[in-house]
Amino acid sequence: MKGQLQAGMLVLALAAPLAGAAQDSSARPDPSKFPARASYQGVTIAAVPIPDTPAAERIFGPRAAPTRAGFLPVEVIIFNQRSENIRVKVGRIKIIGFDDQFEQVDPQAVAEGLYPRPEVDRPKTSRGPRLPVPWPRKRKVKKDKKRAQREEAEAALRSRQLRAALVAPGGYARGYLYFDLRGKSIDLAGSSLYVPGVEEEATGERLLFFEISLKPYVETED
Repeated sequence: MKGQLQAGMLVLALAAPLAGAAQDSSARPDPSKFPARASYQGVTIAAVPIPDTPAAERIFGPRAAPTRAGFLPVEVIIFNQRSENIRVKVGRIKIIGFDDQFEQVDPQAVAEGLYPRPEVDRPKTSRGPRLPVPWPRKRKVKKDKKRAQREEAEAALRSRQLRAALVAPGGYARGYLYFDLRGKSIDLAGSSLYVPGVEEEATGERLLFFEISLKPYVETED
């Protein structure tokens, strides 16, 4: 049946190192090993979506899998084959589809989706014994029993987040971004990772935008 996610193809993402800074070429991965990638003007960007919860749990831990709360983690790898530094505006990266698009969220939002904060009871009003106006009562805050789990999940997600903006010549940056699916299902066959903000660091020259199809991570059957 067409459109089924191919969990087996996600194995290559499981060995990803912790992210957060651009890395040199000493342990440089091979761009050709990533089926979803695009190359322009000496820059290659690859994307690995992780829509499968068991795979996400192996990467982020059983308590921090974003998919359990309706978020899609996508590993992004940026290779710089140019002779100068490049700057990537990571915050502008998003997923676009046929008729929808999905924006990034911060790890804190993902953690709160996994472990919601307690609701605050709305105060009821009553009249004091001698006042003609409503007597306000303090709001009751329920005990935050999930605080430890939420903080643990946020730390796990943030340690793997792609935060590097500057990539040196011959270097690469690697990490995860988190996208809010807003309760919807995503069709990877018709979706792409859109990267509009790539520029040469010294001159500010803007390179072509990158649009990486996520279709390679969809299994099709007759």
